[in-house]
Amino acid sequence: MPIRRLTQREYENTVADLLGPAFSADVDLTIDSDPSSGFRAPGVVSPLEAERFRAAAEALALAASKNLDALLPCSPTAPADEAPCARKFAESFGTRAFRRPPSADEIDRLLALYQAGRQELMLPFADAMGLMLEGLLQSAAFVYRWELGANAPIKEGEVFRLGPYEIASRLSYFLLGSMPDEALFAAAAADRLSTPEGIESQVRRLLGTARAKENLGHFFEEWLGLEHLSDRSKDPMLYPEFTDGLKAAMLAETRAFVSEILFAGDGKLQSLLGASFSLVNGPLAELYGAKSPGGESLSKVELDPAQRSGLLTQASFLALTGSPEGSNPIVRGKDVYLQVLCKELPPPPPEVPAPKPASEGVTTRQRFEEHGTQACATGCHQLFDVFGFAFEHYDGIGRYRTLDNGQPVDAGGTVELDGKNHVFSGARELSELLAQSQEVQRCVGTQLLRFAFRRLESDGDAASLEAALGRFASASFDLRELLVGLGTSRTFRYRSPNPGEVMP
Repeated sequence: MPIRRLTQREYENTVADLLGPAFSADVDLTIDSDPSSGFRAPGVVSPLEAERFRAAAEALALAASKNLDALLPCSPTAPADEAPCARKFAESFGTRAFRRPPSADEIDRLLALYQAGRQELMLPFADAMGLMLEGLLQSAAFVYRWELGANAPIKEGEVFRLGPYEIASRLSYFLLGSMPDEALFAAAAADRLSTPEGIESQVRRLLGTARAKENLGHFFEEWLGLEHLSDRSKDPMLYPEFTDGLKAAMLAETRAFVSEILFAGDGKLQSLLGASFSLVNGPLAELYGAKSPGGESLSKVELDPAQRSGLLTQASFLALTGSPEGSNPIVRGKDVYLQVLCKELPPPPPEVPAPKPASEGVTTRQRFEEHGTQACATGCHQLFDVFGFAFEHYDGIGRYRTLDNGQPVDAGGTVELDGKNHVFSGARELSELLAQSQEVQRCVGTQLLRFAFRRLESDGDAASLEAALGRFASASFDLRELLVGLGTSRTFRYRSPNPGEVMP
């Protein structure tokens, strides 16, 4: 991965970290989810997006030039001090913006912008510095993540070892979703990122930061597609409580729950998929039938362990995968099959009729079971429908139910995991089976690798993934150790030559 543009969130975070939290870039990068990896990845820059980059850089530079003292490494008191100060700024600020020390040529080009502002346009010092900043914020070294080596690439056999600043950048965007912090820059400058041990020290430190907690919450949102919950609509006659406020509370619950498991709890996959507690506010507690903490802020509460079991029984996932008028075992089962088990589906046949509409006395499961037995549907639906039937105790917004259309809910079934058949009764038992499954454990590691690199895994990643999964298993499937294993892996520390790149 020699070069990749910053995603929308990475761009926004980087601008805030670079210029200060008061600065925000009003730029729409029109980023779509990459269908190959499933995680957000940037696409081709269109002319419109290029214009937006330019406008954002102009606005940011103009605002920053009005408070230049907060960014400058020096305070020129005489005209003779201004050019040397501009050079120091290009070197120090350029290092942070480019996530590596700028080359001599890059510094010269930045200074040329400053000189043009001062000598040709006759701008005041602050405005000339703003012109340099404007150019810097549009440069490829800022907008893209370079991994071609600040100098000559470090060749080791048939691959290149990443330099310390490249490692720092990979770590920061993987764990923080933004540019390196000061400690990571210092580690890169001191060449403390050239060994797995040095990298591990930084991974563990970063996992203790507030930014890592926020960023890893985004992993779970992207992994399960929860970021699309705000766009979901439900039948207002059936679900009048499904408001924007409740949707926001559902997402907030999942973020807080993940943070509680990873950073305050034991960090284990079993807890992520099996915990009977959550963090809810008053409206969510009412939805869950739990004791209400009151108000809009989240509080940790125990839920009914016969009804709730971790991430997959939370309202965010269930509302996202439910239909506007009720449950949807096809969508729920397909999501578990593809995202939690990392399975692949055969191409669908050209025409598959929709399930029959709801009718009196017929449950959702009965309608979808009939649909799945059609000759044109069996190739796919026999693979994943059963996973969806496990969630039939939950309606379209995740409320627990025992009856569906006046009939008792049937949420049992048999699934094949790790080459064996397992009988379950409901989502709680299925979640327990999933947490113990080697296929799921491997899938979680694979999804984190895809999140780190925004691409699908390749054959060259196999040994690194196996090593990370080995660390994961030896730590009783502590997700934090899986993150350490990926961050210190060979895949994380090396890259292959690009097509046409000449090895030195």
